[in-house]
Amino acid sequence: MAIFLIVMNVGGWNDGELPGRADPLYLQATTACLATIVIMQAANVFLCRPPGKSSFSFSLLGNLYLLFGVAAELALIAFIVYTGVGNWLFGTAPIDSSVWPLALLMFALEEARKVWARRRIKKP
Repeated sequence: MAIFLIVMNVGGWNDGELPGRADPLYLQATTACLATIVIMQAANVFLCRPPGKSSFSFSLLGNLYLLFGVAAELALIAFIVYTGVGNWLFGTAPIDSSVWPLALLMFALEEARKVWARRRIKKP
């Protein structure tokens, strides 16, 4: 929900205003929310490893089905966000590319948490 409010505020929305369902800013905000959820879940697939190990300790090519699934998921969300047909079918609007790095932020925060947890476990 934070990304929804960020996109709305950056776009000039004032708290208390009710945008219409076809308002381009509203469509961008809902699209950013959807894209963020999809991207973060794609990152979460790689983060759901044993908490004692880093995601970097596993081979990326160890599960080709997983890679194919994530690639298909990313291609589908790109289709939904950046094509006219996807926008029409799903009621979305193209979004700024600054939304996409949020998954990397989640990935970095979770890896930092794992490092902290491993160090905490090693202490007597």
